[in-house]
Amino acid sequence: MMKALWSQMGARVGSEALATCRAAVALAVAGVTADLTYSPLRGYWAPDESRIGVALLALIAGSVIYQLLGWITEPVGKRLTEIGHGWPPHTLSTEASWVPATTLEDSIAQVAAAAADDAAARAAHGAQLKLDSSGASLLTDADCWRGYENGEAHLFLAPGVSLYFREVGAGYGRESKQFTLLTSEGEGSSTDIRTLAQLHQHLRARAAGLPVAPPAVDSANDVRSLSPAV
Repeated sequence: MMKALWSQMGARVGSEALATCRAAVALAVAGVTADLTYSPLRGYWAPDESRIGVALLALIAGSVIYQLLGWITEPVGKRLTEIGHGWPPHTLSTEASWVPATTLEDSIAQVAAAAADDAAARAAHGAQLKLDSSGASLLTDADCWRGYENGEAHLFLAPGVSLYFREVGAGYGRESKQFTLLTSEGEGSSTDIRTLAQLHQHLRARAAGLPVAPPAVDSANDVRSLSPAV
């Protein structure tokens, strides 16, 4: 866990250093451009006009170099951002590449699969924001979640025990990430999970046959009866 935290901290420092170097190089190029163009322009234009021309040329040169360095360092910057936030590397395999749909049914299937993948990613990201800030557990791994086309997701923990994720309206246009522990006892056997420590305590109590926290109010709009999108 400490190794993951140090890696994230190092990646964030590296990302900031990369952005600082990019800006410094752009400023240096702008300064050199101003120095090289001031004398020639002053020989043809009035002092005020030459200063304006130098400023414009320096601004253009600095902006071009800044954008060029951004394109060159984009892969490195993206990877540092992924490591800094504990996200898995973004790769596009040939199996997951998009193929245009030939029928409406194919399009619906593609969108359903994309919605399921998005739900799994949202569940993993929500778990890191709400339950596991270290980003080092299976809760923050999108591959461990099984998403559904309605935007909800399940994480299998043990036989008869799984973690259920959904986003609910929190007012002012915001979405609240809700995690519920579901068990095989049936309706009324769900528990609202707010912290990773609470989930750990609940599972330990269940393994020892001890009483657990009172079940949370269950939602009629969950995915316990749905089949995961393939």
